[in-house]
Amino acid sequence: MTTLTLTPLLLVLLLVPAVTSIGVNYGTLADNLPPPAAVAQFLKTNTIIDRVRIFDVNPEVIQAFAGTGILVSVTIPNGDIPSLTDPWNARRWVNSNIKPFYPATKIHYICVGTEVLHWGPQSIVDHLVPAMRVLHAALVKAGIKDVKVSTPHSLSILLKSNPPSKALFRPGWDVGNLAPILRFHRETKSAFMVNPYTYYAYTPGNESYCLFKPNAGLYDKATGKRFGSVCLLFSFCVFF
Repeated sequence: MTTLTLTPLLLVLLLVPAVTSIGVNYGTLADNLPPPAAVAQFLKTNTIIDRVRIFDVNPEVIQAFAGTGILVSVTIPNGDIPSLTDPWNARRWVNSNIKPFYPATKIHYICVGTEVLHWGPQSIVDHLVPAMRVLHAALVKAGIKDVKVSTPHSLSILLKSNPPSKALFRPGWDVGNLAPILRFHRETKSAFMVNPYTYYAYTPGNESYCLFKPNAGLYDKATGKRFGSVCLLFSFCVFF
């Protein structure tokens, strides 16, 4: 039985260097969950959270955030990516999953898959950027210009991550996959997303570093910057 409902949104939007918002991943694979409307109202009235990501396009959940002002990112399953390279399928997907709720629900991002480069298979990897481009075109054709398209990456896209100034994208993915994705983001002014799972780095000895508590941090001689948390370090590894 799974009891975790809301988890910290360890999803970094690398479009601007400053972090001004906080969000959560809203999962629904659990027992005895409160209804989506209650979750949305709780986040609006009892927290400073101003954005959520859901792992599907559940219409009840999307509708629950209508009128809350909370930004919502929806997710397309990895297996659906190849079909969305077809413009007709992409337009139908937008008409079914975005238009009925927009703009009452502030849909912010469409996440095309999750960690596709990490999980594969190659047949889905090859369709990732084409699907992102076709979905963006479908949104534009529908007159929806403020919903962006991205895809969250695992930190396995990095060959090296410490110190951040020495971080490198993994050879093979850098030119063949990440370069076209970054070109798409530049063209559409959308964000490059990563999932920095800081708890993988947790040990009792570095608890403060992982949990944003006061600590000496890690000093990067090449940049002169000191990183006071694992999350910040991972984020700058990608940013640099």
